[in-house]
Amino acid sequence: MSLSEINPIQRINELYWGFVISRAIHVAAKLGIADHVDQQGVHVKTVAEKLSINEDRLYRLMRLLASYEIFQETDKFVFTTTAFSDAISTSTEGNFSVRNAAHMVTKSMWEAYGHLEHSVRTGEDSYTDLFGKGVFEHLDDEAEENDQFARAMHNYAELENPVIAECCPVGHLHSVVDVGGGQGGFLKEILAQHTQLNGMLFDQPLIIEQATHIEENSVLNLRFDKSGGSFFEKVPAGADAYFLKRILHDWSDEDCCKILKTVKAAMMPESKLYVIDAIVPEGNVPHFSKEIEAFLMTWGGQERDLVEFDKLCKKTGLKITSVIETPTPLSVLEIQIAN
Repeated sequence: MSLSEINPIQRINELYWGFVISRAIHVAAKLGIADHVDQQGVHVKTVAEKLSINEDRLYRLMRLLASYEIFQETDKFVFTTTAFSDAISTSTEGNFSVRNAAHMVTKSMWEAYGHLEHSVRTGEDSYTDLFGKGVFEHLDDEAEENDQFARAMHNYAELENPVIAECCPVGHLHSVVDVGGGQGGFLKEILAQHTQLNGMLFDQPLIIEQATHIEENSVLNLRFDKSGGSFFEKVPAGADAYFLKRILHDWSDEDCCKILKTVKAAMMPESKLYVIDAIVPEGNVPHFSKEIEAFLMTWGGQERDLVEFDKLCKKTGLKITSVIETPTPLSVLEIQIAN
């Protein structure tokens, strides 16, 4: 049955109230509820006592989640785990958890998204209007939120880095720089898959201070270096390839042009730039990029289709030479300096 065949009032009502289950998942992940439920069944009172939270409200939250197959109520007040609840648990043996990713949206991000109308009316980010500063400046001043966001992004990266790295054609290169590479997870994966590569991690000085070398693999560590700075000003020069992974969608076209010009200035004539971001598909087809874009608008960012990426490149003296799809919602745009 197509969406057009569904009762429109019922469908709009379901969509409108979608924020309820979203926030319920967020709270369950943040509290770690799934870590205290097992396959045999646990009474809600036991979970509430372990977490020091209200038993009645916990039951009502878990009852809602169970209606979406996140937990299962097998007897009154007794819940067991499901495949979906395992996904937000950190205690299930062999389970890859997305618990940190599932509560990525911090308090200020939730408030900013509630201010979406401002962004739609004015084209401006909601953060500056609400807090007097942009999203990243705000996070810099809020240690708890910053840590929550960083852990969530690391969680996402753990899921996608291996398969994205496999799609990057760098087997013939010798040096790469991961610009805005955070804690270095993607660079680590690239270096592990391509033993001829040397890599430089580049990000803000505070992030670089927190980033550790790859202690568990001394051979890999010898090919891993790091440098601090701003990608609006200068990045390490002379590498065979540069990566911008999940960077450009956080920024306006104007800021993206500044970033691209900075990277271009560091590139050699034969260097490659790999932009790793979602490419919004044409038409009415659903895609994760279209959903996350509404969220990004409150930051001042946006997702882009291929035409929009092409315009950014042309404005900065670059050109797209190929587009590589990955098993994730992200694609790899191979870019070089235009002749």
